[in-house]
Amino acid sequence: MLWRPGPGEPELAFIHRPKYGDWSFPKGKLKRREHLLAAARREVYEETGIRPVLGRPLAPSFYDKEGRLKRVDYWCATPAAEAVDDAVDPSEVDGLEWVPLSRAAERLTHERDRPVLADFASNPVRRTVPYIFVRHAVAMSKADWFDQDELRPLNRRGRERAAELAVLLSGYPSGTAYCSSSGRCLETLLPYCAGEGVPLIGLPEFTIGGAKPGRAQRRMDRLIEDGEPAVICGHGENLTELMEHFCHRLGADAPPESDLAKGSFRVFHTSEGRLVATEHHD
Repeated sequence: MLWRPGPGEPELAFIHRPKYGDWSFPKGKLKRREHLLAAARREVYEETGIRPVLGRPLAPSFYDKEGRLKRVDYWCATPAAEAVDDAVDPSEVDGLEWVPLSRAAERLTHERDRPVLADFASNPVRRTVPYIFVRHAVAMSKADWFDQDELRPLNRRGRERAAELAVLLSGYPSGTAYCSSSGRCLETLLPYCAGEGVPLIGLPEFTIGGAKPGRAQRRMDRLIEDGEPAVICGHGENLTELMEHFCHRLGADAPPESDLAKGSFRVFHTSEGRLVATEHHD
């Protein structure tokens, strides 16, 4: 759901597909082994020439396609830059129009798209601020490491996951990355920070065994007060507690399953000090 501020109200991007003769939202299919987030950004770019910055997730759309149930996942998104015209194949998409929100429903061809539009309009349409909690990727085994535990690095699989995270995290608004001062946490975010030019700050208060009681919560309070996008990477032993404290400060319930697998992340989308949506990606 690509949108931008308009003269009097938000405007939504609609594409015209000559194959079907319809007006709809940009969307497409996953490639083999492609992550949903990467597919969403790629398809929007291929159909509009616009690189999207992802906001809150919307309710998925379900419909029957030749006897099979088809699911389409949506996000709110804003343009990162002006459109690149030659990025779009005219045989796939031969029209792009920005339609005011009040006239969007009448432009839609398919009834199945209307609940997605209603979900988009159900919250005030504004850019959200993401706080992304990442559990560090897989590190070398403790049994194979004979130096300080804080220096224990990622293994090969962990480094591969760190490279994947660099692609996935780059789809959200960038701010500052904070992590435990352990090597495995720093390594997990380093490819993302280097690729996006995002500052990476190692914090003793987010490090297991290295923080006095309450310091991690006080640091999280300051991040909330800043109101800027943030990525926080920590350990399984403390990340759940940080997420629960974050939700409590925003007056929301923590997700029922807060634990994250190594290399996984959860995104909390906020607006004006309120939690508006969450998503979890393995």
